[in-house]
Amino acid sequence: MSVGKFVRFCAAGFGALAVAGAAEAADLYGGYKDEAVYIPAAVWQGFYFGGHAGWSWSDIGAGNNILILGSSSLQLGTLSNSNIFGGAQIGYNIQAGNFVLGVETDLGGMDAGASGSFVDPGNKSRILYVSSQGGFYGDITGRAGFSLGNALIYAKAGFAFFTGGVKVSDPYDGFGQNSGTFTGWTVGAGVEYALSPNWSVKGEYQYFDFDNGNFSCCLSSTGGRIDDNITSNTFKIGVNYLVHNVRSPLY
Repeated sequence: MSVGKFVRFCAAGFGALAVAGAAEAADLYGGYKDEAVYIPAAVWQGFYFGGHAGWSWSDIGAGNNILILGSSSLQLGTLSNSNIFGGAQIGYNIQAGNFVLGVETDLGGMDAGASGSFVDPGNKSRILYVSSQGGFYGDITGRAGFSLGNALIYAKAGFAFFTGGVKVSDPYDGFGQNSGTFTGWTVGAGVEYALSPNWSVKGEYQYFDFDNGNFSCCLSSTGGRIDDNITSNTFKIGVNYLVHNVRSPLY
C-alpha cells in the first residue's frame, strides 16, 4: 500500500471513529432535558486506541553542513513541503488524582516530497540535485498530563523514525547518494477531552527531528561530505476509544 493510500485510509477510519464517538456521546448525554451521564473520576485510566489526521510542514535540510568538493565549498539550502498526514495511535495511561502518566505509540504516513537544485557559485558546471519523498513515520513517547474535569492537558516526548528517502546527486563529480531510514526524536503537547466514559477527541501539536546519521559519509573521490536531516511541524485532530475506564489503583 502506498503512503498516499495509507493516509487516505487512515483519514477515512478517523472519520468513522469520530462519527461513532459523537453518536455514543449523544446517546449517553441525551438532550438538554436529560441528566448528563456520570463519568468516573479516573477518566483516563487504562488502554486506548484511535486514529488521527492533520497537516505537516516539513523542511528537508539537504546538507545543513557545508559540502566540500575538491577545493570549493557549497552551502546547500533547505527544501520545504506541506501536506496532509495521518495514522493511528495506541497507548496506556495511569491516573492518580489529577495527574496522568502514560506511554503512546503513533504510526502513520507523511508526505515530505520536495525537489530542488543547488549551483556551486565557484563552478557553474557543478549542480547538486536533491529530492525527497514521503514515507511512513512512527514514534514511541512518554506522556504526562493534568486532568481538569473531562479535559486532559498533556505533553509528550520520545523516539521517532521516518522511512521517506532523500537522494542527492552530482553529475559533474560523478556521485550520488540515497538516505536510509531516518531516526530522531519528537516532542509535542495537546488537549484531550472526554466525550463519554469511552470516547475522547484531541488536538495536538508535534515536532519531529529526523536526523539520519547513516546518510553522512565522506566521499573519498571528491572530498565531499553530506549531512542530511528532516524536521516537521505537525498539527493533528484525533479520536480515541478508551478500552478500560476504571478507577486508578493508585488512588
